[in-house]
Amino acid sequence: MTFYFGDLLDYAPVLAAALWTSASITLVAMAAGSTLGVALYLGKAARVPVVSHLCRAYIEVFRNTPLLVQLYLIYFGLPEAGINLNPLWAGIVALTLNNAAYTAEIYRAGFESVPEGLREAGHALGMTRTHVFRHILLVPATRNVFPALTNQFILLFLASSIASIIGLPELMNQILNINNRTYLTFEVLAVGGLLYFLTSGLLVLASRASEAYFFRWGARKHA
Repeated sequence: MTFYFGDLLDYAPVLAAALWTSASITLVAMAAGSTLGVALYLGKAARVPVVSHLCRAYIEVFRNTPLLVQLYLIYFGLPEAGINLNPLWAGIVALTLNNAAYTAEIYRAGFESVPEGLREAGHALGMTRTHVFRHILLVPATRNVFPALTNQFILLFLASSIASIIGLPELMNQILNINNRTYLTFEVLAVGGLLYFLTSGLLVLASRASEAYFFRWGARKHA
C-alpha cells in the first residue's frame, strides 16, 4: 500500500484558511472565557448565597455535560427561543461558556495560592480593594496557574474541532470536506493531525515566551 500526498497541495490555501478560523475562535473563546471564569470564581467565593450558588451551579453544569450537547443547545435549541446564531458565533459562544467553567476552577487554585498576608499588607499600605485585587491577587494568581491556562488553551484549540458538526468551516470541517472530494482518507487525516500537532506546539512556545516576558519577575523553569 502506498500513500500519495501530492494531490493535497491544491488544498493548501483551504487548509490554511480553516486553520486560521480554528485559531481565531480559540483565541476569542480563551480571552472571553478566562474573563468570565474570573468573574465566576469571584461570584462563587462571594458571601451572597444566591450569587455563590448560581456560579457554583454554572461551573458544575458546564464541566459535567458534553461540549457537544452544549453546542447543540446553543445552535439548534436557542432558535426555538428566537435567538439565531450562525455557526461561527454558536461555536464561539459554546467554547467560551464551556471554557469559563474550567478557567474558574483554574483561577480558584491560583487565588488560593496567594498568601493571605499579601492582601492584608496591601490594605495596610492604603491600597484600594481594586488595586489589591489587580496587583496583589490577580497578577500573582495568573502567574501561578499560567501553565494550567496554557494547557486549557491547547485543549480548547483541539476542542474547537467539534464546531465542524454545525458546518463551521474550521480545520476539521475542511479536512472532512477534502476527504469527501479526494477519498485520500489516510493522507488527509494525517495532514490534519499534523497541523493540529504543530499548531499546538507553537501555542506552547508562544505561551512560554509570554510567561517569560510578562512574569519575568518570577519566571519559572520548564523541564
